[in-house]
Amino acid sequence: MRLPNFIVGGALKAGTTSLNYYLKQHPDVYMCPLKEPRYFAYEIDNPDHVQGRGLYFPIKTWEQYTTLFAEAGEQSVIGEVSPHYMISPIAPQGIHDRLPNVKLLFSLRQPVKRAYSVYWHQVRLGDENRPVEEALVEGEYALTHGLYAHWLRNWYALFAPEQIKVILFDDLLRDPLGAYVDVCHFLEIDDTFVPDMTVRNKGGAMKNERLGRLYERLKKHPLRQKLDPLVPQGVRSALVKTHDQNLQEPPPMPPALQQRLNAFYCEDIAELEQMLQRDLSAWRS
Repeated sequence: MRLPNFIVGGALKAGTTSLNYYLKQHPDVYMCPLKEPRYFAYEIDNPDHVQGRGLYFPIKTWEQYTTLFAEAGEQSVIGEVSPHYMISPIAPQGIHDRLPNVKLLFSLRQPVKRAYSVYWHQVRLGDENRPVEEALVEGEYALTHGLYAHWLRNWYALFAPEQIKVILFDDLLRDPLGAYVDVCHFLEIDDTFVPDMTVRNKGGAMKNERLGRLYERLKKHPLRQKLDPLVPQGVRSALVKTHDQNLQEPPPMPPALQQRLNAFYCEDIAELEQMLQRDLSAWRS
């Protein structure tokens, strides 16, 4: 039985979909065919998780999880992507218990921009209809996910520093190939292989809400994983193109909200700078 020796654990809306797409093309890598299995974040004593309220958990047992990697060949790296692991209260210990030598990657995005992106993502899904000033307040999931230093403490407490790699979404945008090569070095795989980097996971506000909601429902449909292999690549590409053309830049964030969120994240960013030994002053503006 082969199990993951590499996990992309977060953060949400910070480039994890692109990383998954790039890495699954690498001949030395087997990526889980199910993006976001979320197994290690599933709480068996949480009524919301058990009854299917809120976040969907497609994999609930260790047997189901191991089956995901049954087709892995001789690749040196086996991985999965579940951005919700980073903030899970149980994922760090669960992963450490089952996969103590695993390598962990976290991609972080300027937290105010990430929170705003999450808000519009929830609007697209039809899960959010409040004004942004009411939705992005202290205690809301969209904001707490961006307290990166707070969450990373849990991981550094259990895993050796050399098992953890943190990259910035800014680097992934500015120099995707350079960021990809950096990840290859971390995984100790051939860094001369260049994947197709033309596909990017696009977000934003919807032009046509009915069309956008239909696309999002299809993405979340329980049968999607089984039907995906049967859909011709041309049809899949056309659907993605239609989705992207239906998106537009959201309106600028209200200045008062941006100022409030900058203050909210200020201390956490300062701690993160010390943790990563990297200048994040650009994140404060």
